Amino acid sequence: MNELAELTILLVEDEDELRRKTAAFLGLSCKEVLTAANGREALELIAAHRPDLLLSDIRMPVMDGLALATRLRIEAPTLPIVFCTAFTETDYLLKAIELGIAGFIRKPVDGTELLRTLARAALPVIQARRLTGLTENTIATLTARLGGTPAMRQAASQAVQAAATPFAVLLHGETGSGKSHLAALIHDLSPWRNGPFVSVNLGALPEQLAESELFGHVRGAFTGADRTTAGLVTTAEGGTLFLDDIDTVPLGLQAKLLRFVEEKCFIPVGETAPRCVQCRIITATNRDLHELADRHEFREDLYYRLADLVITLPPLRENREAIEPLVRSFLRQTGDELGRVLPALEQSAVDALTELPWQGNIRQLKSIVRRLAITAGPAIDAATVAFVATASPLPPMDVVPVGAEFPPPPFPCTLVEIEKWLFTRAMAHCDGARMKCARMLDLNYNTFRATLKRLGI
Repeated sequence: MNELAELTILLVEDEDELRRKTAAFLGLSCKEVLTAANGREALELIAAHRPDLLLSDIRMPVMDGLALATRLRIEAPTLPIVFCTAFTETDYLLKAIELGIAGFIRKPVDGTELLRTLARAALPVIQARRLTGLTENTIATLTARLGGTPAMRQAASQAVQAAATPFAVLLHGETGSGKSHLAALIHDLSPWRNGPFVSVNLGALPEQLAESELFGHVRGAFTGADRTTAGLVTTAEGGTLFLDDIDTVPLGLQAKLLRFVEEKCFIPVGETAPRCVQCRIITATNRDLHELADRHEFREDLYYRLADLVITLPPLRENREAIEPLVRSFLRQTGDELGRVLPALEQSAVDALTELPWQGNIRQLKSIVRRLAITAGPAIDAATVAFVATASPLPPMDVVPVGAEFPPPPFPCTLVEIEKWLFTRAMAHCDGARMKCARMLDLNYNTFRATLKRLGI
């Protein structure tokens, strides 16, 4: 029986010769066989060795099998127990059944039947061990894809645990720290992996159209609604709905989103009948939603409903061990995309990359690695890194930390230069969230977008 080959079995039998022969027989199929003459000895062995399975006689001196099983239901409730006895009194059997005994073997014992019964009783232990092995392998693989550091192993472990559940997951971290990438990995590990992965950047949705974009609308529901649209939520049926920048959802829309998260039902704009969609929900933010809830800028009930499990991704500057494996991974990806062999990466280049501030986190790192791959000669060295990093534009406005200094343009200057300075600082203050910035400046969203385009922001 191969199922028993990795298991340790405790045999409890008061007859010395029978105990010796049975132990020798089990030793041919099991990893290890421990033996005890009564229940009291068995308890001591269980505390010291934690066996995977217990095979016990019922009638024994000092402590019999029923008394042993009663104690174990409290002290080791998951340990499978098989009784082996020559007695068939109904009271004994009924008591054993009440204790949740995994199996019975009648004396004299048939070897084949004994092994078959033990393997059947040990099946939950075997399955749990295999699942643990698969989980550890999955965590190791996911950790490597996230950068291979202890900080990322914690995030990977949480992600693997979350993937197997239907619960909502909230990803928290600075812009560019890999939240979208992790959300996609959770989807790939989950039971919803065969369904669609629908990613929605809520910060990019115009406030006036956010509800219809998410939940759909019927023809004629509002000016310009010339046809019925299903909405992004409906397209996530059977898969995962990833809502990025969840902190930018207008308060008026949060109540409808709360109902959808709780009931998986919603009413499209212009309809009266609810529709239901079964999908997994993952959200992400670079802000503290609990703090926003305390300031009444985000619904507290929605926060708790979204935060069944919160996974925090550290910024790259606090996780510098991840830089080298990520650089090598991005280089391989770039080589595959370009279809050519890329320059060798020298250690001096790795050291130089590790020292950069990385305000833009992983997103900025990937961008610089691509430029290195394209501009470098036969090798990427520290000089190449210095050239590319110096020539690189400032991080996008959505990765500039709040509070960063933007000195106004010196006089004399034009009104356009002052306007550009104002909008640049406003975008930084709002963490790059366009809808939020437009609301702060009290501008129509379309006018706001047009201004950004005109100013080259």
